[in-house]
Amino acid sequence: MDKFLLLLLLLAVFPFVFFQGVGPTTLCMVCENFKRGHCLRGKSNCTMEQGPGCRTRDFFIFTDRDGWRYNHTQLDCSNNCQSMNYHLGTLRISIFCCKGQDFCNKYQGKGLEWKPY
Repeated sequence: MDKFLLLLLLLAVFPFVFFQGVGPTTLCMVCENFKRGHCLRGKSNCTMEQGPGCRTRDFFIFTDRDGWRYNHTQLDCSNNCQSMNYHLGTLRISIFCCKGQDFCNKYQGKGLEWKPY
């Protein structure tokens, strides 16, 4: 009887010990050039098992006539993703990171207009 209880205890604890630290995977969209609701180049998927997750990068270009104008979006997986906005001269990039829900980086039509924060 004691061996049976010990076996039950081991079977109950084994999954928690064996799978400790393994989180759920997140499936992300990949697209090198996304514009007007369509992936124009590099359409695929990637899977994040650990790390920050899916990344969306909106690219804007500054012109004297129009100011900051949306140019295109890139979608991918990233181990070092941090949500932020930064600019390099006339190029501005807005980065959004997400995980925990498949295709959370699916482009939702944001980024058509950029307003300074």
